[in-house]
Amino acid sequence: MNVSKTNYYSKENYNWDDIEPLPIDVEGVQVSQILYSDEYRQVLGLLRALQSQKEYSERALFITQEAIKLNAAHYTVWQYRYHNIIELGKDIEEELEWVEDIALDNIKNYQIWNYRQLLLKKQETPNPKKEFPLIQVMLDDDPKNYHVWSHRKWLVQFFNKYDEELPFVDYFIEHDVYNNSAWSHRFFTIFSQVEKSGKAITDEIFEEEVEYTKDQIKIAPQNVSSWNYLIGLYESSGKELSNLEEFVLTYANVLNEGSDLESLKSIPALEILIKIYSKSNKSLASKGYDLLSTKYDPIRKNYWEYQKKQITTV
Repeated sequence: MNVSKTNYYSKENYNWDDIEPLPIDVEGVQVSQILYSDEYRQVLGLLRALQSQKEYSERALFITQEAIKLNAAHYTVWQYRYHNIIELGKDIEEELEWVEDIALDNIKNYQIWNYRQLLLKKQETPNPKKEFPLIQVMLDDDPKNYHVWSHRKWLVQFFNKYDEELPFVDYFIEHDVYNNSAWSHRFFTIFSQVEKSGKAITDEIFEEEVEYTKDQIKIAPQNVSSWNYLIGLYESSGKELSNLEEFVLTYANVLNEGSDLESLKSIPALEILIKIYSKSNKSLASKGYDLLSTKYDPIRKNYWEYQKKQITTV
């Protein structure tokens, strides 16, 4: 299919007479053809033509801008724009400001963050004071945005700036204890520093984190995120989960003879209790899996029966 050139770009004072736009449709039989707008065909057709010639120019940079306006999730366009910025020696600080505006209008887009990281790595003296406030704004708007949390993790490592992370993550957990992204970032903050130092987590930090997590569990006993964090603390610190038995029993004391089966406060707590008993009391562990499959979590019956077989066949 031929892609016609129009006067659409004349307002930008770029000459396109020497460029034959390339088609953007996939050749051959298609089950369902995408109905691109004429504008999108024009922009992407010219961009593909310029890119195929490895042209790095002002007009190429302009066409990437127009393509991103139409589809900010197009990875190849971002890559081509980056090469134009570098080859043309553009001011990276100005480009970061431009990308910031795009990010605020496309909060679910992850290509933007990859692009931003490439730009920061090219700067001689990247400025963290301009990066972290943007993340704050984005997460205030969308507190569980995985891509934004991932970018913050990258920033923390890139700038080696861990000192403000626990207060930052406290804020989000306080506002929503179910925010798994915040719990994940907390784990990263604690253990990435430990890994970097080559030393084990101190007993003081471990105990502080355990108590913090227990307090959050009291707020929402069924919250899987906080229980998983607690397990992670113990396993990553080389501590025995059996040390949690007394605490866990306050939420899941349903396995001993004569226990009130209606008293269960937390399915995640019962899972941990079973995990503890799978090493010390397989009979109680098996009973726990039976209760999960028949009473507390029958929707995952097959999974619980499979888990029971794993401990009974060992």
